[in-house]
Amino acid sequence: MLSATEKERRHEAVRQILDDENLKALLLIGDANNGYGFYGDLRYYTNNRTITYREVVVVFGDSEAVLFTTTTRKLTEIAARSFVSDCRFSEDIVADVIELFKRRRISSGRIGVNFEMLSVAWYTYLKDGLPKIEWVETHEQMMQVRFKRSQEEADIYRKGATLGDGGFEAALKVIRPGVSEYEIIAEIEYFSRARGAEEHFTQIGSGKFGFGNGNIVFYYPTHRRIEVGDSLLMEITPRYEGYWTQLVRAVNVGQPNTDLEKMQTVCRDAINKGLEQFKPGKKVRDIVFAMESYADGRGYLMKAPFGHISGVDLIEGRVSPQNDMLLTPGTAVIIHPTVFTRDGKNWSFCGETYLVTQDGYERLHRTGDELVTV
Repeated sequence: MLSATEKERRHEAVRQILDDENLKALLLIGDANNGYGFYGDLRYYTNNRTITYREVVVVFGDSEAVLFTTTTRKLTEIAARSFVSDCRFSEDIVADVIELFKRRRISSGRIGVNFEMLSVAWYTYLKDGLPKIEWVETHEQMMQVRFKRSQEEADIYRKGATLGDGGFEAALKVIRPGVSEYEIIAEIEYFSRARGAEEHFTQIGSGKFGFGNGNIVFYYPTHRRIEVGDSLLMEITPRYEGYWTQLVRAVNVGQPNTDLEKMQTVCRDAINKGLEQFKPGKKVRDIVFAMESYADGRGYLMKAPFGHISGVDLIEGRVSPQNDMLLTPGTAVIIHPTVFTRDGKNWSFCGETYLVTQDGYERLHRTGDELVTV
């Protein structure tokens, strides 16, 4: 659990947004999705996980925040575990938000929102109910707060990475001919769940891999059963205490695969070149340029996805040639570049999670780099 000190650090930073932007309040919306950084503003401020539909927290500069949820059964849990003590049940969240503002005598001025999360229906309702309010986009300011990680957050990342490592080891124990992709995923996720993972984003693909013979079909698990001569790709992504880490590895079944070995070696060596740029003061795109240059020199192409910045959202920013964000201590970055053959017919990838330190980086996973054959 995050500490009271961490709570106050976050709340003070968010209150500063209200002051800097001259806001009467800040409306943070969360829902049960994961992915891009838009979903995590509510989780970050409240330390509360939205498990169904939507929840909203209204943040004021001079009084306690108010959190609305749509299930009475969650009120006790929110009060016990979250950073917000005023938690209320609502059958119509947007109507209750309007009523809250009216009771607080807030009928004009500026209120911050995230327009990616604010639906057209809700926005129309808010505009009709509070016609003199100016609704202001403030998500970028929230992201700048979220990117300033604490030591507590770093420790959570480290624990999450151990779950990914253990999930991979659990997979290696069951991968054999006749086992289905679903059964492999079950072992990965069981390992992490039993040790505190709150959810997963786990992907897998299996099949025959060879230059000129097509690629492994990768992403969602299927009932396909593993055969001798197969190769597998796995993206192992547990979420622990709200924070995501990711480990990407390939495995051969029954016999080595020299073609996949070549691509995995290029990918791994490209990551190592990128890590030479992985230090405070460098930009995210510097990592990409170094990896692309190395792959090109080896006769391969490198294409997106290259990876992503992770936190309470799995993707809080892309590792891309366009991302000029400066690396700062505490930032967690999942690096997993995709390497293609020149003809574009074959691709593979690998990678893991790294933490920016004061003078470089910390690799959070202990899993080795070798392409394993079981």
